[in-house]
Amino acid sequence: MLLGAVYAGLMTGCATAPVEEKKVDIVWPLPPETPRIRYLDSYFGSSQVEVKTAGSLFADALLGTSDESGKGLAKPYGVAVDKEGRLYVADTDLGKVAVFDFVAKKFRLVGESGLGILSKPVGVVVDEAGRVFVTDVSQDRGIVFDKDGNFLFAVGKKGQLEQPVGIALNEKLGRIYIVDTKKHNVNVFSMKDGEYLFDFGERGHQPGEFNFPTNVAVGRDGKVYVVDTLNFRVQVFDAEGKFVMKFGEVGDAFGSFSKPKGIALDSEGHIYVADSAFNNVQIFNDQGRLLLFFTNLGGGKGETWGPAGMFIDNKDRIYLADQYNRRVNVFQYLPEKGGVPAK
Repeated sequence: MLLGAVYAGLMTGCATAPVEEKKVDIVWPLPPETPRIRYLDSYFGSSQVEVKTAGSLFADALLGTSDESGKGLAKPYGVAVDKEGRLYVADTDLGKVAVFDFVAKKFRLVGESGLGILSKPVGVVVDEAGRVFVTDVSQDRGIVFDKDGNFLFAVGKKGQLEQPVGIALNEKLGRIYIVDTKKHNVNVFSMKDGEYLFDFGERGHQPGEFNFPTNVAVGRDGKVYVVDTLNFRVQVFDAEGKFVMKFGEVGDAFGSFSKPKGIALDSEGHIYVADSAFNNVQIFNDQGRLLLFFTNLGGGKGETWGPAGMFIDNKDRIYLADQYNRRVNVFQYLPEKGGVPAK
């Protein structure tokens, strides 16, 4: 009888009741202030999206294998999410774009072979049709794939791009905006076929000039937001590349920058800028006034180490590439009640 009871306990796993860990919200600012940003989750590899069968789980346990090896992020930079919730991550160490396909419950890589082979992808963005636009800093070109990862066409003829990094779309105008950090400018191409349209900017420190720009975002109003990294500022242009405004300066005070990279806008027009030296994200209003900052250096939940690219989806979820923790952290902007202060 005793042996039978022990066997039953082992098989059911109920010999000792598990202790539930109390979930604690990670929010900014800290209590008792009203929460404005909430940490949701982090994504790092295939085990978080693929559904394994009982047989494969038994084989992994028996053989000591794991699907995380070779199927995880290595050094994520660019991030994007399509309208169905698939997460696309440009990983500079993997040399591919990793796709967390929560719809098909699969983890896959884009750019493994053929005309669309990738070497060092940095920027990634997805249009309404599901086409994936990627910049490759080693190949000095942009590459466009269909929703299944098949090569469609390249962007940038030989010599047009020298070190393309950030990429953003204006779908109303059918334009691709690509930041070239080596040429210190922004190049504009057609979304239809990759044809070159125009460019704006040159090296310098005056309004409209750049010093190693990196990332770019396009607002709902069509304005173009460029991270002018080594001028330690953000510059804003209209859709045609005409200078509108700038904000930020070098320093360690709130609202200043040290190594700004990722940029994104939420549904209310707040501007989010990730700083890889400060290991945080600062939120500004549309006039460049600092409202809030969140996250900090570390490897725990809600922390980051070397943040890079950033994306905000239509539900105001913030996806932040956490380079040296090899993951993408996800946060939620809390609007209205518990939201960022009014502009």
